[in-house]
Amino acid sequence: DETYGDTIWNTAVVISSSGAYLGKSRKNHIPRVGDFNESTYYMESDLGHPVFQTRFGKIAINICYGRHHPQNWMVYGLNGAEIVFNPSATIGDLSEPMWPIEARCAAIANSYFTCAINRVGTETFPNEFTSGDGKPAHKDFGHFYGSSYVAGPDGSRTPGLSRLKDGLLVSEMDLNLCRQAKDKWGFKMTQRLNIYADAIYWASQPDFTPQVLHEN
Repeated sequence: DETYGDTIWNTAVVISSSGAYLGKSRKNHIPRVGDFNESTYYMESDLGHPVFQTRFGKIAINICYGRHHPQNWMVYGLNGAEIVFNPSATIGDLSEPMWPIEARCAAIANSYFTCAINRVGTETFPNEFTSGDGKPAHKDFGHFYGSSYVAGPDGSRTPGLSRLKDGLLVSEMDLNLCRQAKDKWGFKMTQRLNIYADAIYWASQPDFTPQVLHEN
């Protein structure tokens, strides 16, 4: 690349319904888990948490592993997202127990819709993955379990798609529900961004000491 050289990001490009380029979103959090050690080839995003105005509402893209970070979901909400897509490629042994929960909790906490999207199938590679000592380990990632669904800010969700085969999920989302949920629960009014910001600032310092009280 003439501009960025060998730097590689996991990037989603957003195209409007008229075919216009709206912008791009990059993966903010890079996993270092088992075979998914993406830090060996991807860099973390430098674009923040962009939200895109479309004729269907304000949308954002929280790529894959970013769903494990509540602050990531939160900032898309602070930027006004009404629908947040979470395109993923994740396997059963690694994350399936968490899959039905994370995007649904994010929808509730941030008063927007979430679309949790996962692929299906098993990839087999001609050359084995190697373990830490360089010996052959295995030839596949494991099973990608699909189970895509849509969750609403009121805690509702659609049934999940198949674990085993491709599918199409069509869901009607009334964006008025985002405002209704905000008015009902008052999460934005009662959140304490100032104390969160202070805690996060100090936690990011190398000499940070956790606030733990002990018995005298």
